[in-house]
Amino acid sequence: MKKMETEKILQKLCTEQGVSGREEEMLEILRELTKDISDDIRLLPTGTVVVTIGDDNAKRHIMLDAHIDRIGLVVTYMGEGGFVKAEPVGGMDLRALPGTVVTIQGKENITGVIASLPPHLVDKEKGMTRDDIWIDTGLSEDKVKSNITLGDRAVVRSSYRKLLGGCASVSALDNRAGCTVIIKAAEMMSDKLHDIKVSLVFSSQEETNESGAKSDAFLLAPDEAIVVDVGFAKQDGVPASQSGEIGKGPIFSIAPVLSRKLTDDLMKTAEKLGYTYDHEVDGGGTGTNADGIAVTKGGIPCAVISVPVKNMHTQTETVCIKDIEDTAAIIAEYILDGGAER
Repeated sequence: MKKMETEKILQKLCTEQGVSGREEEMLEILRELTKDISDDIRLLPTGTVVVTIGDDNAKRHIMLDAHIDRIGLVVTYMGEGGFVKAEPVGGMDLRALPGTVVTIQGKENITGVIASLPPHLVDKEKGMTRDDIWIDTGLSEDKVKSNITLGDRAVVRSSYRKLLGGCASVSALDNRAGCTVIIKAAEMMSDKLHDIKVSLVFSSQEETNESGAKSDAFLLAPDEAIVVDVGFAKQDGVPASQSGEIGKGPIFSIAPVLSRKLTDDLMKTAEKLGYTYDHEVDGGGTGTNADGIAVTKGGIPCAVISVPVKNMHTQTETVCIKDIEDTAAIIAEYILDGGAER
């Protein structure tokens, strides 16, 4: 089987659209990226894309979840002079918005700029609020209204940049980095799976209400689930207890909602392979899709494994490629070794 370079997968995913609620736009992209892994790919009513590998009739069924949706903006009002009002979809960092270039997905893609007042006129204590988000398209009102519809999505434009130390910077690493992990894990094990069915779940709407994964888990009813997301990388101002060092492997979550056995087995697998990792301990939920998956139907044992990312929810999110590859290798080895039933 032909394997794609990790960076090529990541770059392709991160430079595509797929704002929460419009994940179906990613179907053909995922079909292209997984064509050598499986031809069993489907779009669920929620907007989630599912790729199935392994033995479809196996008694054991493992779900690998990584949300495919990204944060963005939604058009809420057509203003005068080519200006378009927008609201955040998901946890957009408003501090990073003024002056940024965006693409509005209307009848045709339209480039605009988030309007920004001169710094001399800005209330520095107030900063930008949701009410201040206006996109300047530079077009006439008629042109705007003929091409843009209320509810159209917009994404902040960002170029993929290679950095020193094997890192890369681009928007949408949350959670296209996680999606890259499960694609790479599938490459490593797809032709070696026996008596196990694995569902690669590229889930919808995590950034808004986590509804996609809840519905997906109910429909698929796996025996266990591994949720792959991104976590805080260590940097100035980020608590050490809630972050992992970039370039030093994944972060394992420990929380009451998660299966300690599944988590411990994954950490033992990492140790067997010689990989380092970090922890994030929560007293309740994890803030990921696992919170909903774990309580679906009669309950599904879950683990959360995260890739450290700096500058989260901005157009300069930063990741180490090795962390993605190490995380994928840990998951693949864990599944090939039998999963939680070993």
